[in-house]
Amino acid sequence: MMQDLSAKTALVSGASSGIGLAISQLLIEQGYQVIGIARDFSKCPLVNERFTTFAQDLGDLDNLSQLIQKIIKQYPQLDCFIHSAGTGLFGSIEQFSVKDMAQFINSNLTSALVLCHHLVPAMRKNKAGRIIFIGSESALQAGKKGALYSSAKFGSRGLAFSLREDCSKDNISVSLINPGMVRTPFFDKQTFAPGPKPSNAIEASDIADMVLHILTSNPNIIFDEVNLSPRNKSLQFK
Repeated sequence: MMQDLSAKTALVSGASSGIGLAISQLLIEQGYQVIGIARDFSKCPLVNERFTTFAQDLGDLDNLSQLIQKIIKQYPQLDCFIHSAGTGLFGSIEQFSVKDMAQFINSNLTSALVLCHHLVPAMRKNKAGRIIFIGSESALQAGKKGALYSSAKFGSRGLAFSLREDCSKDNISVSLINPGMVRTPFFDKQTFAPGPKPSNAIEASDIADMVLHILTSNPNIIFDEVNLSPRNKSLQFK
């Protein structure tokens, strides 16, 4: 059952590049008004009258809290929230300072808690809403050098599951998409990347398509958790 997407409003975190940008582009094409949050939009190629941006470091929790309250006041009828912001920090646990760990968890996990702290009551007031978390296969199986990253992703997965239980009677659906390797600028600062073949990685547009599929599905059906993997997993090291 397809739904009319006209006049709907979506909030997308991490909207300046990668998966968040692909989601924003597709939703705008489908008639959505998109409010994007990201650290920096100076290099974002998307310019559209239906795309409103707010530059904000998600690790700055106090200012993030103020910003989301401002957005909710300005857009009281938010239809959905897609949380796709995230960074990667890989290595042995002893390599990181306490400050490194706190900053990473704030940006990649606590920020989601802060956003939902404000968004869920607004959606409850509207008696409707959809929340989609872009997780990771690292939330399903932890790997070497991934203590920080998997901690954040396992935490986000727990948040999604708990919110689903809390919000289902309020007509708010919560879904989680766990992609494997996605070919995005995420890997620009990493020492590894997906292999070069098309079968070695998912494209950001593939994740955007799944988001749209969830948003246009029967609202009485919940996509609890969707796991997407490239057909042939392969890594290359720089």
